[in-house]
Amino acid sequence: MKTTVSEPQSWKRVIEFEISAEEINAAVDKKLNEYRREVKLPGFRPGKTPANVIKQRFGDAAKAAVVDDTIKNSYKTACEEHNIVPVSQASVTDVKENEGEGEPLRFTIETEVDPVIEIKNYDKLKIKPAVKKIKDSDVDDTVENLRDRFAEFSDVDRASKKGDYIRMEYTKVVIDGVEKTEIQNPAYPVEIGGEGSFKEFDKGLTGVKAGEEAAITVKFPKDYGDKEAAGKTGEFGVKILSVQEKKLPEVNEEFLKKFGDFASVDALKEKVRESMEKEELDKANADAFKEVIEKIIEDNPFEVPPARVETFYDMMHEDYARYRKPEEPMPTREEIAERFKDHALFSLKRMRIIDYVSDKEKIKATQEEVDKQIEELAQRYGQQFEDMKQLFRKNGTTNRIRHEIREKKTLEYLIGEGRE
Repeated sequence: MKTTVSEPQSWKRVIEFEISAEEINAAVDKKLNEYRREVKLPGFRPGKTPANVIKQRFGDAAKAAVVDDTIKNSYKTACEEHNIVPVSQASVTDVKENEGEGEPLRFTIETEVDPVIEIKNYDKLKIKPAVKKIKDSDVDDTVENLRDRFAEFSDVDRASKKGDYIRMEYTKVVIDGVEKTEIQNPAYPVEIGGEGSFKEFDKGLTGVKAGEEAAITVKFPKDYGDKEAAGKTGEFGVKILSVQEKKLPEVNEEFLKKFGDFASVDALKEKVRESMEKEELDKANADAFKEVIEKIIEDNPFEVPPARVETFYDMMHEDYARYRKPEEPMPTREEIAERFKDHALFSLKRMRIIDYVSDKEKIKATQEEVDKQIEELAQRYGQQFEDMKQLFRKNGTTNRIRHEIREKKTLEYLIGEGRE
């Protein structure tokens, strides 16, 4: 077998094959002998059919089978000899098998590979996490948000004011002069002056009582989420079902117990601060991780095989189908490809870079690190450590945990953590 390999693109390998006629003929004769032993023809005892009869009846089929087997086996051998690791289906072209007596079998196979890459100066980058300092006011705001989560609402018999919540239903909706026949009422009470509310609605809902009606005219902005209303004028007739006042709970012993065993407000605030600082550190690290990968890609450009990108689109499309909410429209695969092209390329290059750096720097997860993560999961779900460890070994989760730990350690290395 003779092979010639060319690289028209960094991610493409074209292998030209030439198999001698002697090798093909020997394989055909062997195949015909197999047929002779196995085939039963009228007038001949099993295994005694003359060779010329077998060749006449099955010669073409034997030749076709040999050519198919030769292409498959030759491709596998060539990949091993030339260190080619395909990431796509092989494309067989230019098969020439009947060019004349004694002529070799010739064919060409194209396949895609991950291109060889070299990442330079990744250990000299000066990108660091920009961690935001948590202020006392940030902690206070979070505690207020906790109070807001446990707020109580009660109906009041008075005119509404800013900060009140209105339960209402529409009696009439007209958009640019066209009355809507299908009206969806607000599922939750509307806060007067709340975030994202229209000032026209705030004005129209202020000073009303339960049982009253109000007429409200709104000019929707051009970038409004509902395309049918964007840039148009809406006229709403509303009936006030109730006016509700929000009352925040006092920060007392009963309130503290909702979040754990805290002896004082200061103890709760300290825990809140720790949580906020960890969240801010995680966010800063994530931003730094993204920035460092972007910088490496900029300084070390390389290509991604199209087959990898197509597989990424397939996975995203499958994830959409599996996890989307019933009311969400299902995008087509073409829409997925158009929407996530840049994301796909970045994600695939990110994986190559992490693999490259972790291999170069011998970064990997230790058994202690893996066991620690499994222990945390076991405690979270009330399971025994050894039971969960055995389960994870069987279902492949242990390998995923190792991969995630290696990835995190590699990214931390790239932003300077763990480097001498």
